[in-house]
Amino acid sequence: MYKVNYQNRVFKKEVVELDGHAFKNCEFSACMMVLRTGETELKSCHFENCRLILKDNALTIGKIITTFTGKGPLRVVDFDEQGMFYPQEKQHHE
Repeated sequence: MYKVNYQNRVFKKEVVELDGHAFKNCEFSACMMVLRTGETELKSCHFENCRLILKDNALTIGKIITTFTGKGPLRVVDFDEQGMFYPQEKQHHE
């Protein structure tokens, strides 16, 4: 059903596209997890210091949940946020 199946894999400081993939017994450390459609499977996985980024349809669903509950289900991070994967830009003063 899924394009790629990962099993017992360790992901560190990576951008991981969840859609179209299945993950079983995987470990994720300091990763950016990107979810667009929700077409993914996560079984017995461990996450440490990861961020989930909702885009496209997943972001729309997150907004609908917020409307019904009054609370966001997750903190949605802008994909271009500087930090873990994108170095801080140097400011030039002239």
